[in-house]
Amino acid sequence: MKPYSPMHTITTTAKREVEILLLKKGVIFTLVILLLGIVGMIGFATWMKNKEDSEESGPAIAAVGIEQQLLDDAGYDTRTAADRDEALQLVRDGEVEAAVVAGDKTWEVIEDGVPTTSLLTSVNTLSEQHARAETLDNLGITAGEYEAATPQIEVVPVNLDNADSGDPDDSEEHFARLGTTLIALIIVIFTVTTFASQVGSRVTEEKSSRVVELVLASVRPLDFLAGKLLGTIVYGFLATALLLAVGLIGVNVSGLVDDLELDWAILPVLLLSWLLAMLFFGGLYAAAGAMVQRTEDLQSTQMPILILLMASIYVPMFSWSQTDSTFMQVMSWIPPFSIFTAPLSYAAGDFTALQLAGSFLLAAVTTTLVVWGAARIYKRTILNNGSVTKWSQLLRRG
Repeated sequence: MKPYSPMHTITTTAKREVEILLLKKGVIFTLVILLLGIVGMIGFATWMKNKEDSEESGPAIAAVGIEQQLLDDAGYDTRTAADRDEALQLVRDGEVEAAVVAGDKTWEVIEDGVPTTSLLTSVNTLSEQHARAETLDNLGITAGEYEAATPQIEVVPVNLDNADSGDPDDSEEHFARLGTTLIALIIVIFTVTTFASQVGSRVTEEKSSRVVELVLASVRPLDFLAGKLLGTIVYGFLATALLLAVGLIGVNVSGLVDDLELDWAILPVLLLSWLLAMLFFGGLYAAAGAMVQRTEDLQSTQMPILILLMASIYVPMFSWSQTDSTFMQVMSWIPPFSIFTAPLSYAAGDFTALQLAGSFLLAAVTTTLVVWGAARIYKRTILNNGSVTKWSQLLRRG
């Protein structure tokens, strides 16, 4: 007879869990929905970006007495007309959206109806440019000489929070980096919620069917639990990595981030966050599953865990744009809230790499203690076929 091998029990159980999860319709449906959601959001964002780029070309304009290049540089599709009458006819026929007729002291903007404010503002700016060019020409000054003599003034938006430092954020890149991290974090949260709850439901299913009694007759409870957690974590980790990879490849192929420099090093951080969260909540869900005899009673023991999970999700979701606030800084250090909050603070530049490592280390220690406690609960209650074990009873026993 071969001696008992804990590693063999763990790996065998893990393989079995992966095989079962691969056939679980609920899990597959959730992952497919997430995948379609990612592809759909990228497609919609790409469509909106292309639409904006096409709109930047501007409407078709008939021009009389104006250099075509002046309107072309402003983004209009310019068509030169011989005189005012021809320009009017082009507008009436719908071949152009508007006409601009330049006189010595008056520029007419002609549309079918009241001319739009945006076109009037644009033409007014062009008339000033035209007047300046003629003035410079009369004075014998070239455009290059004028530009060289003109001071270059840059208008920079400064957030009040950064006004004292004199180092304003590049708001566009900052928002893109933070927004990308938030979307990736949402994927992480969805998969953690899906796979952690699967641990609890699988434990209860095996207990209610009395399968676990047969299994534990030949293997140790903690080895069996470790295998269940390992199998679920391996499957969930690979699925999450695949979803994040699809998102990364999608935004790169679509050209959404061509003009922005994003820090993709945040992806390993998010995967580490997923691992810590999965161990933390997966262990608790396993304990909750062992505390009941029937699947119908599972909600009563899972509710405290679900409330804690929702609270951990609520903090980063509703304060993601305020990572520099005292509240978010504190929450970035308190497990399990910090597991989801610290990556956002780091992506926003309000957490250093050293602070992130310290936060994750504290979360890892806390997660180890939680898994250890959950394993004790599992061992104590998994073969209890009586009434539902309550959390208050476990706390009183210590």
